[in-house]
Amino acid sequence: MTFTELDSIAANLIDGEWGPGSGTATIEVFDPATGSRIAEVAPASIADADAAVAAAQRAFPEWSARPLSDRVRFLYRMRGLLEDNTEALARVITSDQGKTIEEARGEVARAMDFLETAIAAPMLYHGESVNVTTGLDARRVREALGVCLAVTPSNFPVMNTVQFSAWALVTGNTLIVKASEQDPIASSAAIRLLQQAGLPAGVLNLVHGRADVVQHLIAHPTVRAVSCITSSPTAKAIYAQAAAAGKRVQANGGAKNPIVVAPDADLDRAAAGILSSSYGMAGQRCLAGSRVVVIGEVYDALMAKLVAGAEQIVVGAGADEGVTMGPVVSAASKERIISALAEAEKLGATIVLDGRKVKPTGGAETEAGYFVGPTIVAGLDPREAVERRELFGPVINVHRVDSLDAAIELSNDTEFGNAASIFTTSGAVAAEFERRVRAGNVGVNAFPAPPANVTMGGYGESFYGDSHVCGAAPLDFFTDQKLVVSRW
Repeated sequence: MTFTELDSIAANLIDGEWGPGSGTATIEVFDPATGSRIAEVAPASIADADAAVAAAQRAFPEWSARPLSDRVRFLYRMRGLLEDNTEALARVITSDQGKTIEEARGEVARAMDFLETAIAAPMLYHGESVNVTTGLDARRVREALGVCLAVTPSNFPVMNTVQFSAWALVTGNTLIVKASEQDPIASSAAIRLLQQAGLPAGVLNLVHGRADVVQHLIAHPTVRAVSCITSSPTAKAIYAQAAAAGKRVQANGGAKNPIVVAPDADLDRAAAGILSSSYGMAGQRCLAGSRVVVIGEVYDALMAKLVAGAEQIVVGAGADEGVTMGPVVSAASKERIISALAEAEKLGATIVLDGRKVKPTGGAETEAGYFVGPTIVAGLDPREAVERRELFGPVINVHRVDSLDAAIELSNDTEFGNAASIFTTSGAVAAEFERRVRAGNVGVNAFPAPPANVTMGGYGESFYGDSHVCGAAPLDFFTDQKLVVSRW
């Protein structure tokens, strides 16, 4: 498939048919690198959302009755379509979301990883069988839930769309995807590819819209399960509404991820790890490090390495050669980050490296883009609200403490609990940190990004729900387990 401008324009997919929604508030889509409008999306109305649910409900009996091996074959075809169209899809991601072309290619590769993990479902589907007594047997089987809803984020519009689709569909469910309104073109492009695998009408549906559409779909009595990745306040609200209605929920929220640097750390390795974690994808990752905690006398040396490394990052349009950091996803995101830095300055913080002053490559064409350069903040009290909240941008707050105990205490001083890392050459220090830190994903001399086949998940306000989203955990989330006792 070759994407043309018209092919990749976001539309709603309902019951196998692509078309504009009948909603009233048009969604404008902007290229983050230039600030120019690249599309207008006619969103779904409440009636369109109901039509998507009805289509998914009609498709469910036949789809769930197919042999598991048959559904797996669809996933094989989906993976091939992604691989064959990686470059075209990556360029859509870059123009819609803003990340660099290399990061976009990596996102498509990760989407394929999730398909490969779901393809392994037959190896995980084994139930239990036991002979209770003479002539009496008991066995446990899995059944699909029914119609499911996935609300996808702006930072990985393709990967998360594919991730939720792969597991929902292979387990026999039908799915409605509500794409992020910040970059709906990339999600639409991904669904267009998946649909080319030959899925029956209604099995996979896509709607665009805002909070009213999401709330209506969550409340719909036919929707059995809700998956989302979003900010913590939104995740908490989705969880509260869905759980109160008896839905199954996996709601992944935000983060304030600490990176601890011990006195014995390899400082070159630590600086490189921090720069990659904190500035990759312009800091717009739920696992990105944003709070750096340095123990003792290595503070000045590490800070010098961080500044020198950050100054080497090339900021510009993601599609341009040589660019290593693109813009943030929207004008609102840029304004939120800039306002937070102004607030930090008023509270006495020192902006050691000021990303507000960045001059992106590309000249006049990028002047209206949503660029914030790598930013390093020091001297901000970690008790201040502006330091405690998630900025979701290329900003790190650096703190100096005197001991490992103090570093762990500061790492845990947050409502979130998504990721935490430590750089050290001591196994004992690493083990102590791993044991005491409150985070669902822990890195030792590494960024704790898990492979698709390993379960990940956060603590505290980083996660609300019943089951996490990676590894084999989605198998339990997307299926009910039935006990059958029989006597013959």
